[in-house]
Amino acid sequence: MDIQLNELSKKEFDPALINEITPDTGYSIWTKKDPFGRTYFGVGNFCGMDRSINEDTDLSWLEWDGNEVNISNNDKMLLFEKTIGIMKGWIDQLVESYPDDSFVVFASFDDGNALVEECERNMSFTLRFWKKREGSGLDENMEYNQPVIRWSN
Repeated sequence: MDIQLNELSKKEFDPALINEITPDTGYSIWTKKDPFGRTYFGVGNFCGMDRSINEDTDLSWLEWDGNEVNISNNDKMLLFEKTIGIMKGWIDQLVESYPDDSFVVFASFDDGNALVEECERNMSFTLRFWKKREGSGLDENMEYNQPVIRWSN
């Protein structure tokens, strides 16, 4: 399991701890078929489930938008451990249940410093995953100006 941290993440978190963290299986992945018989993957309530899916909908982008799990905590170490645990749980589910498919599991960190006026924010991670599909989805070579943790197969 090769979970990668970008340089900004390596400044915030210790990559050596990843091997010590156990998978969190509390976020089960499910599959559904769209009206055109195409399978897509989800977790939890899946943001935007109420919108219609068109025949030309890019399912990888749909998964990016829908599979958003936000966790927050003022303890950076606990937040990192929870994030890696969820990522490992998803990775285990995806590799075991869909060995012939390729996926990306992604987490971005927000240190909570960009406070909105009169609104306190905690540190948080936003976790997402999506299936890689030929000719669709996100650009794999994106640059990020925030700490990012990523896995893909």
